[in-house]
Amino acid sequence: AVICNRQCPLHRDPRSAPKGFDVMTSVGHYCDGLMTLSNLSIQLQYNSGAMVGCSRHIVRHGVTFTGDWIVWTWFMRNSLHNFVGTPRPQYVKYMDVDWDVSVSA
Repeated sequence: AVICNRQCPLHRDPRSAPKGFDVMTSVGHYCDGLMTLSNLSIQLQYNSGAMVGCSRHIVRHGVTFTGDWIVWTWFMRNSLHNFVGTPRPQYVKYMDVDWDVSVSA
């Protein structure tokens, strides 16, 4: 989906698959971009080139900005899995990060 120059009030996307992450990418010439994930109590600076991944089915989200703005969103719907006959993803799981790992070039 592509959205151009439109303020995006807080909402959820009930047709989006709840188990996967949707990716929202922002591009354009704008300033003061702010993405709010209200039920997580998070606000993100949403400058051009920013990418945010979350379950749009579960997370209430919205964007405000000033200028020319485009968001390009990748998402998966259950109806597509049904039509193609592919299995749905499992819920996303977070793993602990090992902060003591060193990387050598």
